[in-house]
Amino acid sequence: MRVRVRGGQRERGVGRGRGRGPVPRRVSDDIRATLVDHVINHGLSMREAGQRVHPILSRYTVASIIRTFRLENRMVGRPVQSGRERLFTQQQELAIIEMVRENNAIRLRELQQRIIANRNVFNNINRVSISTLSRTLQKHNFRMKQL
Repeated sequence: MRVRVRGGQRERGVGRGRGRGPVPRRVSDDIRATLVDHVINHGLSMREAGQRVHPILSRYTVASIIRTFRLENRMVGRPVQSGRERLFTQQQELAIIEMVRENNAIRLRELQQRIIANRNVFNNINRVSISTLSRTLQKHNFRMKQL
């Protein structure tokens, strides 16, 4: 049975939906380095370098990699960065865990007050919510239900 889809036929599992084209593949750092070497050092055209290194790479992808190398002097791809920055550093999280280990009966509100008052370790923290503290403790397998 064939189902008609608005906007034309589409194969299953191809593309991202809503007409945004196929999912772009991440080019590995090895391939990036080889492309830069072929284009910059050996003088190949971008199309030739792309075909020689990886037949699927388009000239535009190679051009983007070379542009990044020339402008930012880097061959590796950027790490995926998304979402909000962390509130606590690893050292600060360990300090919170130590506070709880020292006094197991401490309440989340008391912990919150101690963190805000402690300027040695938590110098960049002006306020912290109880839910953030609860999540941080839960991440380290501590469960505190009392407020």
